[in-house]
Amino acid sequence: MKNLTYIFMFLMFFTSCKTLKLTAEYLDNPPSVVPKVALSTDLNRNNWQHLDPINDSVPGMSVDKAYTELIKDSEGQTVVVAVLDTGIDIKHEDLKGNIWTNKKEIPGNNIDDDKNGFVDDVYGWNFLGEAYYEQLELTRLLGKGEDFPEKEDAQKDYDKRLAEARGEETLKYYLNYDFKGRTTGDDPDNFDQTYYGDNKVEHSREDESHGTHVAGIIAAARNNNLGMKGVANNVQIMTLRVVPYGDEYDKDIALGIIYAADNGADIINTSFGKGFSPHSDKVRDAIAYAASKNVLIVNAAGNDNNDLDVIPAYPNDSYKNGPEVADNFITVGALSPFIGKDLKASFSNYGKINVDVFAPGVLIRSAVPEDKYARKSGTSMASPCVAGVAAVLKSYFPKLKAHQLKKIIIDSGIKVNSKVMLDYDEEIEFDELSKSGKMVNLYNALIYAANKKYK
Repeated sequence: MKNLTYIFMFLMFFTSCKTLKLTAEYLDNPPSVVPKVALSTDLNRNNWQHLDPINDSVPGMSVDKAYTELIKDSEGQTVVVAVLDTGIDIKHEDLKGNIWTNKKEIPGNNIDDDKNGFVDDVYGWNFLGEAYYEQLELTRLLGKGEDFPEKEDAQKDYDKRLAEARGEETLKYYLNYDFKGRTTGDDPDNFDQTYYGDNKVEHSREDESHGTHVAGIIAAARNNNLGMKGVANNVQIMTLRVVPYGDEYDKDIALGIIYAADNGADIINTSFGKGFSPHSDKVRDAIAYAASKNVLIVNAAGNDNNDLDVIPAYPNDSYKNGPEVADNFITVGALSPFIGKDLKASFSNYGKINVDVFAPGVLIRSAVPEDKYARKSGTSMASPCVAGVAAVLKSYFPKLKAHQLKKIIIDSGIKVNSKVMLDYDEEIEFDELSKSGKMVNLYNALIYAANKKYK
């Protein structure tokens, strides 16, 4: 099969200031053999998610190629991406210029100027208050001593984790029935109590780095010659601190999604997940609400190498593999840097029904607090890669609806027609890992959008 399918197009679309002209070749299947020099330099290792499957022989998203050959010096519109995560270092050298601010709020006056129920929410909101550690959801459920539908499975999971526990954090916090991490004074099972927490959206300590890393993948400045470049160039990060070290509460997630949708977010990234969710219906209601506000949600598939069609993870947009509650939710699995049998990240969840696409998620270098940088792996890294692609599309095609962004990202991906390792002794066709069987590609997505194939 040819590596390139030549589709010559002479298309243009209008941005806020200039016209972006596309004369491009649509990328098809990458080569099956990877040259050993593909990741031989620090630049390539630190930036592999932006590289090109054809020219660089790594399963990147052709971000550099898209900027060099398609976007060039064209100017798009600003896009707001809400990051629901841990706290974010909003003063980081690579992020501080791309942080969303609520212009309707006067900082520090202790007044809810915009009447949205949140006082001085200048950069977003902290639904966790002073909390840092939390129990796992299965610990919370079992600790109540009440029956619930998945109790037997939860108990087996708890017992297994307890037997394999290593480290003080697991025993002291995650699996401790008596530990109570919540500090906000609300009832996490009462969704009528909506205004709690505070406006302290930053990381509470230096090792609270997950949210900063996610934000950097999306939005690190592309023009300051500092540590790294984000995927998107016209983006502002809305900061919503909803994820502790432990399992997040469904209520915080639902309210975080609603806050983002009500306060101008175009895209929401959700790089977290858990195996039990007592109020998953409330989260799905929030997903549907975001759809009504034309907000795309990009979600991490999870890191247990599970088939999500058999073993669910939360949040998700359907109940027991049933109909999706909305068409604005895209779930992302993780790729390694290696084309071939090791293409799927060994930890990544998958699912022909419940995972949509795959994107880079292994050894992704990004920002961490205190102006530092680090490599992290997980579907938590793959999801913001796709959120960044969505932000670029929305910037240069601002009239796109959330469901159209989803369709473009999925349909324009690069198909992989080969087997990959599912486990150390089991292979599977890459096509069986997700609905699309595709890798996300920004270059293709821009061409696809310009050609209006999404209608």
